[in-house]
Amino acid sequence: MQVLRLEPIWHAVSTELLDRALRSSTVRHLALKQGEKQLYHNFFVENRDDRPQRVQELRYLALRNLLYSIDRALADGRISPQVRRAVIKNFIGQVVMGESERQRPFKEKHGYGPPSFVLISPTKTCNLRCIGCYAASSAKNNETISYSVLQRIMRDKREEWGSHFTVISGGEPLMYRSEGKTLFDWLGDNLDNYFLMYTNGTLITREVAKRFAELGNVTPAISVEGWEEQTDARRGKGVFKKILQAMENLREEGVPFGISVTATRMNAEIVLSEEFMDFFFNKQGAIYGWIFQYMPIGRSYTLDLMVTPEQRRWMLEQELKMIYDMKLFLIDFWNGGPMSVGCISAGRSGGYFYIDWNGNISPCVFFPYYVDNIYEIYKRGGTLSDALESPFFKAIRKWQDAYGYRRPAPEVKNYFLPCPIRDHYKFAYRAIERLEAKPLDDDAKRAMGDTEYRRRLLDYDKRLRELLDPVWEREVMAAEKAKGAARAA
Repeated sequence: MQVLRLEPIWHAVSTELLDRALRSSTVRHLALKQGEKQLYHNFFVENRDDRPQRVQELRYLALRNLLYSIDRALADGRISPQVRRAVIKNFIGQVVMGESERQRPFKEKHGYGPPSFVLISPTKTCNLRCIGCYAASSAKNNETISYSVLQRIMRDKREEWGSHFTVISGGEPLMYRSEGKTLFDWLGDNLDNYFLMYTNGTLITREVAKRFAELGNVTPAISVEGWEEQTDARRGKGVFKKILQAMENLREEGVPFGISVTATRMNAEIVLSEEFMDFFFNKQGAIYGWIFQYMPIGRSYTLDLMVTPEQRRWMLEQELKMIYDMKLFLIDFWNGGPMSVGCISAGRSGGYFYIDWNGNISPCVFFPYYVDNIYEIYKRGGTLSDALESPFFKAIRKWQDAYGYRRPAPEVKNYFLPCPIRDHYKFAYRAIERLEAKPLDDDAKRAMGDTEYRRRLLDYDKRLRELLDPVWEREVMAAEKAKGAARAA
């Protein structure tokens, strides 16, 4: 997820004033309208980076819907006063406000902008053993980043990038233990950061929710696979009921949360149904939703669980409908490429990279190959930023730039197919092989040597282009061509 910026709306307003203002529905309504106007100006009038008009429209709608979602949560009392104040201080005050200025020293030194965040899996340990888990986690795995190194990572990204946003994955983050410290110590020792935490939700008791509320700097994204039948089939009997209990606990304590959904060939039509979204957004109180299309990596990887190209096109149409009509803050990390201006991995400006429980640094949690390790970087006297200079990461960023990120609007390629490892496997395979990137695990190693796997992914990508390139041309590039013709006339 790229951290989308709202700085012009807030940077003249103190957090104390914002807190007072957000208590009033009238003031919130006026602020919401002003926020929409500011977003419209930023994306359509200024459009400083010359992005395609339809891309800007989708980015505008994503942020507008987030503002609407937060407003609904405040109106319904789903965010407690204590959490509201902490969110203003930690998220708006640290993440949104002043990021550009904090990034300036890095830009002046390196000639490009730093990432906005890192995604860290502090432990591989998990109380579940889900079918097809990308991390192949279980209770038997005890690989864990030491707390002292975890804190050094936080210090590096804060001091070098001006970054105050961190994403946590796993394993199950609530099972993290190192040097006598737990997840709550990590959150409490970094109150100037705002954390998005992916979790299976089964360990979020009322007491855990209360501690989240006291800290105020974390939002859990709870994994669901569909209804009870689908969720329990993948995650274990009784998990769905535990998820609903976790959501009730978070609501009672006023902690904002979202959902994280893995779409597969078996459940795509269920998890993208209006009934499903209405249940979790309107009845359970989720503020945001992430859609992850199943990736053929991790435990017992298989291409047979991937959504079909035809399903993916249907999902795109359905997601656009929900963004436009239902006004949901719902991002599919593949179909939603326009919202992030393409792939944001490998430390792209405004993007991120991934650090696993062994300290290995890969471009993305779903791109399981690495060159650098944070322990080795620190051992030789380096810093977190050294990972950005690896030829592997540079090759991926060069591909991102050429694909669209650094191209003028008429030359941008299909952002509905943004992912190098999934939608452009030919490039990813060659980069891994040429730059001698190492696999994060045995499954990733087997995948690189599996000729049938490679052939099927290349065929999959070809079919995706056949189905989604016409959608890109119709929905996005037609408007750019019309603009070009109008200018020429």
